[in-house]
Amino acid sequence: MSNLSRESSFLSSDALETIMGRVSSNDFEMILSSSMKLENLDGVEDCLLENITYVKDGEEVPHTMLYGQIPDTTQYVMPILPASSTGAQPSTEDYPGPHNFDVQLSKTACEKRSKWEFSSQLNKLFAVMLTKIPVKFKINSVEPGLRIRVLPIFVSQDSLGEPVKRCPTHVSELEKSNKDFEHVEHIIRCDHQQATYEKNPQSERLSIVVPTESPQPGSDTFTVIISFVCKNSCSLGMNRRSTALIFTLETLYGEVVGRKMINFRICSCPRRDMSKEEESNESVQDNKPEEKNTEIMSQDKKILKKRVKRLSKDSESVKIRIPKMCLKPLREIILMINGDRVLTEGERECLEDINKHLSLCTNETN
Repeated sequence: MSNLSRESSFLSSDALETIMGRVSSNDFEMILSSSMKLENLDGVEDCLLENITYVKDGEEVPHTMLYGQIPDTTQYVMPILPASSTGAQPSTEDYPGPHNFDVQLSKTACEKRSKWEFSSQLNKLFAVMLTKIPVKFKINSVEPGLRIRVLPIFVSQDSLGEPVKRCPTHVSELEKSNKDFEHVEHIIRCDHQQATYEKNPQSERLSIVVPTESPQPGSDTFTVIISFVCKNSCSLGMNRRSTALIFTLETLYGEVVGRKMINFRICSCPRRDMSKEEESNESVQDNKPEEKNTEIMSQDKKILKKRVKRLSKDSESVKIRIPKMCLKPLREIILMINGDRVLTEGERECLEDINKHLSLCTNETN
């Protein structure tokens, strides 16, 4: 395409197909690298020149694709590519899709001393580094070409656009886990013979892709073993930020037909950290009703004050004025008595003071 200039007067369909090349979708994976628009070329109107790199057997094969409107009224239009699941802003919403895709992390009863835990309450995985974790995938119908992608992300919106990579310490050649392994930047390893480690050239996100499998007889899931090779506490890496894994079920062309997100934390004591986070989450949930009760009580106080004012205006009998400072403890004590709660010494003294004040008010009115 570098030889294409204004001297080119005509491009036939055969010539265009030769330029584009014929690449089988079963053998190659397309990665869009750059594009530019060519205008005012003789014989070609508003063509778009795409520099596309195909990857086959680990080798990059560059291709140049030209499409636009040709003078012989033959129109070549590239199909709209699906949104990349490894782009700068990946979706985090669960999506079962047409295959009812689901991800399960469950342990047997005998695994009491396991080095990983999963909290269904938090939807979060806690694991020790280098621990092999069986991840079960459930798909209603396994079709040829379906793949599962595992992508780590930062949960916070401030860090969501950043790729998750290993810290400099664990990327070092001195790290034992890096021996005879090429993809040292990835924080996830997968024990699968057909697993491929990918990197998005634009977003620099790192992910692992494995093919889907048919479940074993008597089971509705198939299992893939993964492990983590970096900690959340590692500085210059995840750096104590909240992280999650996005599992996407994709077609061969990159179309997402299922998605599931699971939070994770790589630490030294999974059970301890899980218990702490669950307790913290429970306390937050318990505080929410209390906040509502305080709002209800404040509304009740306002209603009580209005009723007292109405009684003082409408009643022809004894008029009693209750000071504002007495309304709050009086209301609280009444609620305690109705709830059959035993009053404390201080509460009894407060109630006696209120009774004295009310008796004085009644004597004055009489």
